[in-house]
Amino acid sequence: MKGLRLDHATINTADIEASVAFYSDFLRMKPGWRPTLRVDGVWLYAEDGDYPILHLIERPKSDGVGMFDHIAFRGSDLRSYLSKVKAAGCWFEAKPVNGTPYTQVHHFDPNGVKIEVLFEEPLGSECESSAGD
Repeated sequence: MKGLRLDHATINTADIEASVAFYSDFLRMKPGWRPTLRVDGVWLYAEDGDYPILHLIERPKSDGVGMFDHIAFRGSDLRSYLSKVKAAGCWFEAKPVNGTPYTQVHHFDPNGVKIEVLFEEPLGSECESSAGD
Protein backbone atom coordinates (compact mmCIF):
# COMPACT_ATOMS: atom_id res chain seq x y z
CA MET A 1 0.00 0.00 0.00
CA LYS A 2 1.55 3.27 -1.09
CA GLY A 3 2.14 5.76 1.75
CA LEU A 4 1.75 3.14 4.49
CA ARG A 5 3.29 4.10 7.84
CA LEU A 6 3.05 3.07 11.45
CA ASP A 7 0.48 5.28 13.18
CA HIS A 8 0.25 4.24 16.84
CA ALA A 9 0.29 1.42 19.38
CA THR A 10 -2.41 0.94 22.01
CA ILE A 11 -1.78 -0.34 25.52
CA ASN A 12 -4.42 -1.24 28.09
CA THR A 13 -3.63 0.00 31.59
CA ALA A 14 -5.18 -0.47 35.01
CA ASP A 15 -3.41 2.72 36.21
CA ILE A 16 -3.69 5.48 33.63
CA GLU A 17 -2.01 8.12 35.82
CA ALA A 18 1.07 5.95 36.41
CA SER A 19 1.26 5.12 32.69
CA VAL A 20 1.03 8.77 31.65
CA ALA A 21 3.72 9.65 34.21
CA PHE A 22 5.98 6.82 32.96
CA TYR A 23 5.82 7.82 29.28
CA SER A 24 6.07 11.51 30.16
CA ASP A 25 9.12 10.99 32.39
CA PHE A 26 11.02 8.52 30.22
CA LEU A 27 10.05 9.57 26.67
CA ARG A 28 8.84 13.15 27.23
CA MET A 29 5.48 12.29 25.71
CA LYS A 30 2.59 14.63 26.46
CA PRO A 31 -1.16 14.00 26.74
CA GLY A 32 -3.15 15.75 24.02
CA TRP A 33 -6.45 15.95 22.20
CA ARG A 34 -8.55 12.79 22.03
CA PRO A 35 -12.07 12.45 20.59
CA THR A 36 -14.94 11.15 22.68
CA LEU A 37 -14.73 7.35 22.48
CA ARG A 38 -16.56 4.41 24.06
CA VAL A 39 -13.65 3.77 26.47
CA ASP A 40 -11.72 6.05 28.81
CA GLY A 41 -8.13 6.76 27.96
CA VAL A 42 -5.39 9.20 27.03
CA TRP A 43 -3.56 9.85 23.78
CA LEU A 44 0.14 10.64 24.12
CA TYR A 45 2.06 12.74 21.62
CA ALA A 46 5.81 12.94 21.06
CA GLU A 47 7.25 16.16 22.45
CA ASP A 48 7.31 17.73 18.98
CA GLY A 49 4.66 15.48 17.41
CA ASP A 50 1.51 16.49 15.60
CA TYR A 51 -0.45 13.25 16.10
CA PRO A 52 -0.74 10.73 18.97
CA ILE A 53 1.65 7.79 18.77
CA LEU A 54 0.62 5.95 21.94
CA HIS A 55 -2.97 5.37 23.00
CA LEU A 56 -3.61 4.32 26.59
CA ILE A 57 -6.94 2.66 27.39
CA GLU A 58 -8.10 2.29 30.97
CA ARG A 59 -9.05 -1.34 31.60
CA PRO A 60 -8.51 -3.67 34.55
CA LYS A 61 -5.78 -6.27 34.08
CA SER A 62 -7.19 -9.75 33.58
CA ASP A 63 -5.37 -12.95 34.42
CA GLY A 64 -3.60 -14.57 31.48
CA VAL A 65 -4.22 -11.65 29.13
CA GLY A 66 -1.54 -9.17 28.21
CA MET A 67 -2.13 -5.46 28.15
CA PHE A 68 -1.18 -4.94 24.49
CA ASP A 69 -4.31 -4.06 22.51
CA HIS A 70 -3.50 -3.38 18.83
CA ILE A 71 -1.15 -1.87 16.29
CA ALA A 72 -2.30 0.79 13.83
CA PHE A 73 -1.10 1.92 10.42
CA ARG A 74 -1.99 4.94 8.28
CA GLY A 75 -3.27 3.88 4.88
CA SER A 76 -4.74 5.26 1.68
CA ASP A 77 -7.62 4.19 -0.60
CA LEU A 78 -10.25 3.15 1.95
CA ARG A 79 -12.64 1.62 -0.63
CA SER A 80 -9.95 -0.64 -2.10
CA TYR A 81 -8.87 -1.75 1.37
CA LEU A 82 -12.45 -2.52 2.44
CA SER A 83 -12.93 -4.57 -0.74
CA LYS A 84 -9.81 -6.59 0.06
CA VAL A 85 -10.91 -7.23 3.66
CA LYS A 86 -14.43 -8.22 2.57
CA ALA A 87 -13.05 -10.57 -0.11
CA ALA A 88 -10.95 -12.32 2.55
CA GLY A 89 -14.18 -13.26 4.37
CA CYS A 90 -12.76 -12.42 7.79
CA TRP A 91 -14.22 -10.36 10.61
CA PHE A 92 -13.76 -6.61 10.29
CA GLU A 93 -15.21 -3.38 11.60
CA ALA A 94 -15.01 -0.02 9.82
CA LYS A 95 -16.21 3.14 11.54
CA PRO A 96 -15.67 6.90 11.52
CA VAL A 97 -13.61 8.48 14.31
CA ASN A 98 -15.76 11.11 16.07
CA GLY A 99 -14.68 14.70 15.51
CA THR A 100 -12.09 13.81 12.83
CA PRO A 101 -12.00 13.18 9.07
CA TYR A 102 -10.71 9.63 9.72
CA THR A 103 -12.13 6.14 9.27
CA GLN A 104 -10.77 3.15 11.22
CA VAL A 105 -10.77 -0.39 9.84
CA HIS A 106 -10.11 -3.10 12.43
CA HIS A 107 -9.42 -6.77 11.71
CA PHE A 108 -6.98 -9.50 12.82
CA ASP A 109 -3.75 -10.81 11.36
CA PRO A 110 -3.16 -14.61 11.11
CA ASN A 111 -1.64 -14.57 14.63
CA GLY A 112 -4.72 -13.02 16.23
CA VAL A 113 -3.10 -9.58 16.55
CA LYS A 114 -5.66 -6.82 16.14
CA ILE A 115 -4.77 -4.51 13.25
CA GLU A 116 -6.18 -1.02 12.72
CA VAL A 117 -5.70 0.85 9.47
CA LEU A 118 -6.56 4.55 9.68
CA PHE A 119 -7.68 6.39 6.54
CA GLU A 120 -8.15 10.13 6.14
CA GLU A 121 -11.26 9.42 4.08
CA PRO A 122 -14.96 9.39 5.04
CA LEU A 123 -16.71 6.04 5.38
CA GLY A 124 -20.03 7.37 4.13
CA SER A 125 -21.98 5.38 6.74
CA GLU A 126 -22.03 5.09 10.51
CA CYS A 127 -20.33 1.67 10.63
CA GLU A 128 -19.63 -1.38 8.48
CA SER A 129 -18.82 -4.78 9.88
CA SER A 130 -18.87 -8.48 9.14
CA ALA A 131 -19.24 -11.50 11.38
CA GLY A 132 -16.57 -13.33 9.37
CA ASP A 133 -14.87 -16.43 10.72
